[in-house]
Amino acid sequence: MDRAGSVKDLASELLALKKASGSSFVQLSEKTHYAKSSWERWVNGKQFPPRDAVERLARLCGTDPAPLLALWAEEDARRAAPEPESGTGAEAEAGADTGTGAATARRRRVLWSSVVLAVLLVAGAISYAALSGSGEPPAAPRPKPVVKVAGPATGCTLTGCEGRDPKKMNCGADAVTVRTGSIPKDLVIELRYSRACQAAWGRISFAQVGATVVVNNSDGAAQADVVHFDRDVYTPLIAAPDDGSVWVCAALPKNGPRSCTGRFIPSEETAQQP
Repeated sequence: MDRAGSVKDLASELLALKKASGSSFVQLSEKTHYAKSSWERWVNGKQFPPRDAVERLARLCGTDPAPLLALWAEEDARRAAPEPESGTGAEAEAGADTGTGAATARRRRVLWSSVVLAVLLVAGAISYAALSGSGEPPAAPRPKPVVKVAGPATGCTLTGCEGRDPKKMNCGADAVTVRTGSIPKDLVIELRYSRACQAAWGRISFAQVGATVVVNNSDGAAQADVVHFDRDVYTPLIAAPDDGSVWVCAALPKNGPRSCTGRFIPSEETAQQP
């Protein structure tokens, strides 16, 4: 399923719940403290909703929020992952049918591996026979190289990330939203975490100009930013060591209301999947 399809699937589920509840967008706004314009965008698939809003709607309608939150987490992970490159020709056709294409690719890899192994065995037998005939002892086998699966290439880790842009450091490649919060009707707060970078940052959405966001860690460090234009902004990176904790706070302009997310401790929790 592509990203647009997943967003529409989530939106269709939200729309079904809204209809089942019999509530208008105005009534949803009053009951959940999110703006009616935000509900209109989320239900119609124009924007991706925050996790807290999805859970509130499910509980408002008296239904188990777990299936909706699983669908939300799947799409949040897709949004955080890098965009795949478009294929051409045979690759494009293979991408159209992921199930059949993946199975065919696996069979080809197995077949190719079998052919390579057979060639290596034959070559080894010939070499052994040649050495045995000459009376010289065979050479000691070379140690096999250790193959490690690398994570996303990042530009920094831990304190080396302090104050840097998460996008430029490629920390968004494996990032997930681990904590959320909100100031009802005004903004949504997210704590973003990258395991590869061992760093975190704060992000606010649907905010007005002048709103601020601050990410903090238990070592006493903090990074902040303010909405200068548009309606969202994110902070620079902050170190998020396994045995420490990180959290995000946001505030409205002119000493307005302030709210914070819960603390996230990497060593004690598994990051939920944006």
